[in-house]
Amino acid sequence: MVSITTQKEARNVRNLHFCYICGRPFNLEDVTNHDHVPPEAIFANQDRNFPLKLKTHQEPCHSSLNLDDEVIGQLLSLIHGKQPSARDDKLKLDIYKNVGTNNLLVSFNQRNIEPLVWRWVKGFHTALYQSPLLDNSLHNIQTPFPSGAFKSGVFTPDPILEQHFKFVEVIKRNRSAKNLDCIESNNGKLRYECVWDQLNDSSWICIFGLDLYGWKELGDVKHFQPRGCVGVYRLDTGLAPSNASLATKLDVHINNIDLADPFSP
Repeated sequence: MVSITTQKEARNVRNLHFCYICGRPFNLEDVTNHDHVPPEAIFANQDRNFPLKLKTHQEPCHSSLNLDDEVIGQLLSLIHGKQPSARDDKLKLDIYKNVGTNNLLVSFNQRNIEPLVWRWVKGFHTALYQSPLLDNSLHNIQTPFPSGAFKSGVFTPDPILEQHFKFVEVIKRNRSAKNLDCIESNNGKLRYECVWDQLNDSSWICIFGLDLYGWKELGDVKHFQPRGCVGVYRLDTGLAPSNASLATKLDVHINNIDLADPFSP
């Protein structure tokens, strides 16, 4: 198993020889920076130590992230009850009345959350396996935030896919077997766990779960089934990293009460 759960282990991956965002090696003439993964603004002041920081190119890799970091930072800061001022508000939350149910729904439409989380997953992969995860790698992510579409004043939510529940089960079974790669940082408020499983075509996929401050509760748990953040990705080679944890084949008993959240019993 590979883990980063101490400040020393996090420091050991702070200056790798390549940029985790683009995957290119650094040259001597490159101007570099360090990126917080996830953004520092997400965390309360008391939870900003220790962070996971990774080396990047200053241009164009790191500088292009500033607005996205500000937006996701404001969104997740709602967990702490912190709201942006009207002048600095990047969330632009919309309130809808669902004609079908008369429920009032608050909608975040400024960004797709999945690409932002995908960047963090690239960073987690880089830190654990010290190799890049490229943008075009096949992947899918379910965040804690319900998604869907409005039509004629009625909101139709996207269903939770069946594989979501399977991924939750895989993570819980391998946690019970003490067989997960993991990152824990920011005073324990961030936890990322993953394991590699083999498909019928013999290729390997990484199944992961991510928790931030129990962010499942930031979704609309009143009107929709609560769900944790889980996802999957596949390297272009179809292989698993040489030091990765491979999913157990043992029949491990788990108490899977919350079928949609890998971090709940």
